[in-house]
Amino acid sequence: MRHKTFILGILLIIIVTLFVTNTADAQCAMCKAAVESGNESSGLNKGILYLLLMPYIIVMSMIFMWWRNKKRTDTELQEQKIKEILKDID
Repeated sequence: MRHKTFILGILLIIIVTLFVTNTADAQCAMCKAAVESGNESSGLNKGILYLLLMPYIIVMSMIFMWWRNKKRTDTELQEQKIKEILKDID
């Protein structure tokens, strides 16, 4: 039950951030001039994508470490239960 509410909460946050947005013109004057001139716009777009890459890498690393730790913990719990069952048989 706890996992369902967590997943529902994450989905709700994603939906809210996707559909509740405001238009923003937050470029500095130099960036705006570079984009309007035409030639440097692809470099600016690549720079933005480069800056967006690091948060995704960090989040995916955290998710992977959590998954690996949970998998290890589940395996240890199963082994402990098997040992208890075998103890009861002897």
